[in-house]
Amino acid sequence: MTRAVELHAIESITVRTGHALHVPLHRHQQMAEWLWVESGELELMLTSERLTLSAGTLVLIPPGTWCGLSFSSGSEQRCKKLLVTHPAHSRTGQLHFSDAAHPGFLASLIEELRRELQKNSPASSKQAQLLLGWLYGATLGPADQPHQHTPSSHIGRILHHMEETCHLPFSLDAIAAEAGLSKFHFSRHFKEMVGQTPLQFAISCRMDRARQLLLDTEETVPDIAGLCGYKSATQFHAAFTRHAGITPKRFRQQQYVEADR
Repeated sequence: MTRAVELHAIESITVRTGHALHVPLHRHQQMAEWLWVESGELELMLTSERLTLSAGTLVLIPPGTWCGLSFSSGSEQRCKKLLVTHPAHSRTGQLHFSDAAHPGFLASLIEELRRELQKNSPASSKQAQLLLGWLYGATLGPADQPHQHTPSSHIGRILHHMEETCHLPFSLDAIAAEAGLSKFHFSRHFKEMVGQTPLQFAISCRMDRARQLLLDTEETVPDIAGLCGYKSATQFHAAFTRHAGITPKRFRQQQYVEADR
């Protein structure tokens, strides 16, 4: 069964003048993200390059794309992130860019989407789909309008949050509270929807990030341990070896050997 494009969450990020913010390398396996730079500049970090996005830039980041965000300590920077479904046949890992011809209109459109998201009604859903259709049509074209099966908006927002913050201490109490459920009911619902317990999913996100950092960066194993939420290299070494069946060092060496063949 397929469903029309669905908006799951809208996040606003504001970094004041003189402050900096870094969102570590991460990826969302189920959802796509629209990223709109409202003011200032930010750096979009991919596995192979770093892109500077200026005010007015609108970019669609498809599922499975590794990326991070860096906000400098210069002038104030503002951006918005929209978590949405994405067409299965468009999951190529290719980013799609567009420069908003009318920033004021785009700001109004996103604000209208926020209001529709808060209503959470069938009529609101249809209106949101029309608004999202404009965003997709502006960059992908009408043929790529999203239709796919995805987790519910509720679980989708939780997955999105866990994937981005897997380096932070895991707290089932906090996640269940965010979902508005008891730990027991949340864990059961999560397992039914995702196929893993919340802790298993959090660990898989950490291991996924660790493998990517080992493959595509020169970060040391102790540094990677910290970026993946482990208090020590020893703790990370044990967790990675248990999960992957090979030590972090051997995993990196093995990939280098295979790449040289």
